[in-house]
Amino acid sequence: MNHTPPDLPPSYKLVPDTEIEQRCKRAQEAMGEAGLNGLLVLQNVDRYYFTGTFQDGILWLPAAGAPIFWVRRSLERARQESPLTDLRPQPPETSKLERELRSAIAPQSHIGLEMDVVPARLAARFQRLLPDSCKISDGSPLIRNLRACKSPHEISCIKNAATIMDRVMEHAAKVLTPGISEVELMAELEHQARRLGHLGIVRMRGWNSELFFGHTISGADAARRGYLDSPTNGLGLSPAFPQGASHNLIHEGVPISIDFMVNYEGYLGDLTRMFCINDPGEEFSRVHENLLDLNRELVAALRPGNECGDIFNLSQNLAHDYGFADYFLGHGPDQVSFVGHGVGLEVDEFPFITRGNRMPLKNGMVVALEPKITFPAEHKSPPPHSKVPASAITTETTYLITEDSTIPLTLSPEKIKILTG
Repeated sequence: MNHTPPDLPPSYKLVPDTEIEQRCKRAQEAMGEAGLNGLLVLQNVDRYYFTGTFQDGILWLPAAGAPIFWVRRSLERARQESPLTDLRPQPPETSKLERELRSAIAPQSHIGLEMDVVPARLAARFQRLLPDSCKISDGSPLIRNLRACKSPHEISCIKNAATIMDRVMEHAAKVLTPGISEVELMAELEHQARRLGHLGIVRMRGWNSELFFGHTISGADAARRGYLDSPTNGLGLSPAFPQGASHNLIHEGVPISIDFMVNYEGYLGDLTRMFCINDPGEEFSRVHENLLDLNRELVAALRPGNECGDIFNLSQNLAHDYGFADYFLGHGPDQVSFVGHGVGLEVDEFPFITRGNRMPLKNGMVVALEPKITFPAEHKSPPPHSKVPASAITTETTYLITEDSTIPLTLSPEKIKILTG
């Protein structure tokens, strides 16, 4: 049953109380197995996962007993949004905060902290605030493993995000005209997404990783490599943000790759589809069909118990068999080592379909599978790909893994959408 603050509109949807209760319970069970006495949760997304609010503060989630949330800002909103019962103002004075923490956390405790994202300076500060006998270790794998398997509530949110993305792709077919620039097209799609319910933020966990809503890229610059750990990068608008849409104009016969993400109630869906004004050419279409065939074989391998690294190896073998291995997931020294990733509150969640990853897939995981090819200018790929123009050839779909099936959540047709110019 949900708490219902009187001064929030119905459109401002709160995380169900039972959802927060179950997440904390699962975390406590996992801590018992890991030998942890509690988690100190500082990162905003992890804190939201366990509290239901993005208000700033310090969450103490003990292995047994009720969580304590010291709220720095805003305590009033945190009490409106979170079902947790012990919400306290965070003391501004270091000495008072130390007393509060030491009162809640017993000496000799073994504490988990999100060492993958918490700055070293902040981690050192909390080491000083806690009892000297406390041991701190990395609690992020425990949290990320918990978040990897989605609840029915989370799956519902991702499905809603996927529905919005499908409608955005329908809108793309209406506004895509010769002479529109990549960034103008992207702006049209962003506007439509926000009108349909996109929250307007895409969150990434990885250090120095950043992303906007996605990439709308075309022509030779669609194959341009860059700093982003992604199969495609694009030119972008500036060296200050060198990825995604540029001022390049879209021309007839030149394929466009639209990689888009939508955030619905905090949860992301991820989708890439290709468009072209008039025919992109026989060679391009054939390679795209090969890519879709490869994708279908990978989807068949998305089954509980299969290891992520084995699925990545399958993608490499298939790319070699189809003759585009040198341009699969990038080209040259900039090829990336993953072909899929989990999505949820962040775009880079467990599991990663990456080289050497022994993590087995599980029921309830949500994976964006994105096998993509980038043919640079004057590429030397063997026949029949040698005549494919410089471009990105892409597809991406978000899938829900269940015990007996792999369900696509984004339903836009995978074939290139050819429009009449």
